[in-house]
Amino acid sequence: MTDETAFLWGAASASYQVEGGWQADGKGLCNWDVYTNVYRVTEPVSGKQETGNVAINAYDRAQYLQDIALMQSLGLNAYRFSISWARLLPDGVGRINEAGIAHYKLFVDDLIAAGIEPVVTLFHWDMPQALEERGGWLNRDSIGWFRNYARVVREALGDKVSKFITFNEPFINLFLIEPTVENIKAGIGSPFAITEAQYARQAVAMHHWLLASAETIGDYRAAGYRGTIGLALPLMPMIPETPGKAEDIAAASIGDAIINRWCLDAMFKGRYPDEIITEFGRRNPDFVVTEADLAILAANRPDFLGVNFYAPAYVRHDATVPFGFRWFDTNPDPEPAAFNGPVRPDYLKILLERIRDDYGNPTVYITENGAGFGETDEVMERGMIMDPRRADYITRHVDAVLAARANGANVQGYMVWSLFDNFEWLQGYGRRFGIVHVDFETQKRTTKLSFEIYREIIEKNV
Repeated sequence: MTDETAFLWGAASASYQVEGGWQADGKGLCNWDVYTNVYRVTEPVSGKQETGNVAINAYDRAQYLQDIALMQSLGLNAYRFSISWARLLPDGVGRINEAGIAHYKLFVDDLIAAGIEPVVTLFHWDMPQALEERGGWLNRDSIGWFRNYARVVREALGDKVSKFITFNEPFINLFLIEPTVENIKAGIGSPFAITEAQYARQAVAMHHWLLASAETIGDYRAAGYRGTIGLALPLMPMIPETPGKAEDIAAASIGDAIINRWCLDAMFKGRYPDEIITEFGRRNPDFVVTEADLAILAANRPDFLGVNFYAPAYVRHDATVPFGFRWFDTNPDPEPAAFNGPVRPDYLKILLERIRDDYGNPTVYITENGAGFGETDEVMERGMIMDPRRADYITRHVDAVLAARANGANVQGYMVWSLFDNFEWLQGYGRRFGIVHVDFETQKRTTKLSFEIYREIIEKNV
């Protein structure tokens, strides 16, 4: 275990986005292996088929040791990564792949030897395909599947890992990514053309995620786990697109309930917002939340909250979209605008202070924060990639975090997304978020200006 009092300066990644080795050493298939090798998932977005079969080759120890050396040169004292469920349990349940266990044990040892704390995410969107075919997260049995997998990870790594994250970004995966993949498979070419029926159906999956997280937290505590365990959420302050317009204000309120308060209330208040029970319940009779379910949530409050913040959302009323709120396609910033929304670090400070005031000031780690601006912000000069907009983004968001911390928000760490350019889900390799450039053909790493700026920030604040 590591020093629990030290502020974490880190970076984050996810197994499918960086590891590669998709069929190495007995690994089973995950849903994303099938999406990218069988379905042309990225074509409507990137125009070409791309996979995570190799990604940035982080499964290979020779490569990841070089990457750890880069982390050391940056000054990181933490690295957040996720476990590939199918690498440990090829069928999702049952037989354990000892080669997968050995890989993660060695990786954790190598991080610790370098003075870098491993922060482990149990699930970052890559479900074993064998379980996907049994209904995935819509099947209530998924709660038990996950608890069993989490037990395997705890028994393998729990004596060396002091921080676990159960799930990453429920809303984005369940209400945005999965329905979009479903639509692409069905031949619907418009990305994110998600229906209200899909939203209503996915509420059941969200309920299962939250119960699986809570029960896993309880399992870890019952087993005597000595570290801390939390959940990482994509949080977005909701801004009415037209100030004072009643319809936009109402749209922002329901958006806040679905994207932000649903999970926050479940984690820290042991209940769901009234709007969630009412609006999803009347649209989907299968969405049933019992008093016993709420008791599980209330009894297993997480030790910390992971905040994934990229941007606030400008919300406008639109009766043609699910629940009448349109949130992801308005960005008033001048070109080149960030891929991930308006650059508003002031709203990160507002968000952290809201968590302080509304949710009992829990321990918070910024588990993702970053930006991409396209090729115009990535120019090679004298052996370094110059990305001034990303460097400015990181600087101002760290300033916002430290300002909220000075105002009493219990923020104990900051992790940039991401250390390396990687496979960005539906966007494939077309969007770069890394502070280290990766040549995806040669795997050569080249640091960016943002890497140097982040190093200076860490040196200044350690």
